[in-house]
Amino acid sequence: MGTHLPTTPARAARVDAAFAVAFAVGALLAPAAPLLAAPQDPAPRADLIDYGSGAFPVEAEDRLSATVARAILDGLEGYVALPGVESEGPESPIQLVIELPATTIFTSFAVPPMSSFGCCNGAHIRTVTVEGSPSGPDGGFQQLARFDVAADVYDGDQEFPATASIPVRWLRVSLEGRQVPDPDDYRGTSFTDLRGYGEQEPREATPDEFTGIFLTGGGRGGGAGNRIELLQEGALVRGCVQSGGASYPLEGGIENGILKVMSGDDIPSLYLMDSQGRLLGVEVGRSYGRRVGVPGGNPTDCEPLTSEGENGVGVALDACESAIVYGVNFDVDSDVLRSDAEPALEQILAALEARPGLAVTVEGHTDSDASDAYNVDLSQRRAASVVAWLTDRGVDAGRLTALGVGEAQPIADNETAAGKAANRRVEIRPDC
Repeated sequence: MGTHLPTTPARAARVDAAFAVAFAVGALLAPAAPLLAAPQDPAPRADLIDYGSGAFPVEAEDRLSATVARAILDGLEGYVALPGVESEGPESPIQLVIELPATTIFTSFAVPPMSSFGCCNGAHIRTVTVEGSPSGPDGGFQQLARFDVAADVYDGDQEFPATASIPVRWLRVSLEGRQVPDPDDYRGTSFTDLRGYGEQEPREATPDEFTGIFLTGGGRGGGAGNRIELLQEGALVRGCVQSGGASYPLEGGIENGILKVMSGDDIPSLYLMDSQGRLLGVEVGRSYGRRVGVPGGNPTDCEPLTSEGENGVGVALDACESAIVYGVNFDVDSDVLRSDAEPALEQILAALEARPGLAVTVEGHTDSDASDAYNVDLSQRRAASVVAWLTDRGVDAGRLTALGVGEAQPIADNETAAGKAANRRVEIRPDC
């Protein structure tokens, strides 16, 4: 679980210069699907080809890697213009290889509605081919679907069934042609988003999975180059980012195998460990910038990564700011705290014990899945569980108020899996 450290101009500058593209999906409140979903309020399907679901690009053409990865994986409906791809479409197929967090069987693929004007009216990629491999990014691919995207569908997703039902861990996506090739069209070729639906094996982080040092490129090179050092305790992860001669602490929490953090400029970020032991990171929203960290490097020289280090919850409370905490995990659709939430809860407890005169509100926040009423009820019960845990350990109940906020105060876009992951959280708000 992580805390939202108070943002100061100096700290924000360090973050922007150091690691504006942190990665971390992780942490707190499990998705709020109804216990007994009514027919009129079904739980939405998860897009499994989305940064927020733990999918990440591992191979792509250099000139298009960032743009195509964003278009396919950001979960947004807005189009992306493909650089260098003019009005007759790509000369050869554009390919992107994606690693999934766990073995997956796809049942269908989809693209969002076309725009009836502007970018996508006839200017969108025409043919999409999706292949899957269970063995690795370099081979073993079998075709899962191949379809043409119609140019005149404006009122709903275009969805295409998978033609093979096989378990895969890697996807190879190929983009070909253009809906309406026209050498006289001033518009280049664009792409909206690729979504995938099906069943995926559960993904939980192993003990110490995120513990280590990861070189992220640049800086002085070698072991003293830009790097991230992390220490995992249950679902809580502490760390330090060393970049460009500056350093700053990092805290986050793990949920469903994904680490979630807040960067210094209040942009949520997600992290994932891939099959090669690399730390993969992406910013949620805004630029969707990505970073890959390779195991290695010297220890960082900022705050020691021990329980005696600076308490992020306490730092926020001292600044009279709400502490955003990731890593307070619950059983699915339940207010029962999981055992891996203990380190994050201990962090909150230590901050309150060090400030005996401070009263706080413990807020539960969810994403927008399920109904408003359900989310408010679930978040209220979860906030109450945190309050009960704290009072059982000696915190005066008069200092604590439980408040279920539900989906009413998102900190990221609820239209994507990444945004929903960032919105599931606990906040400790000081009464000052």
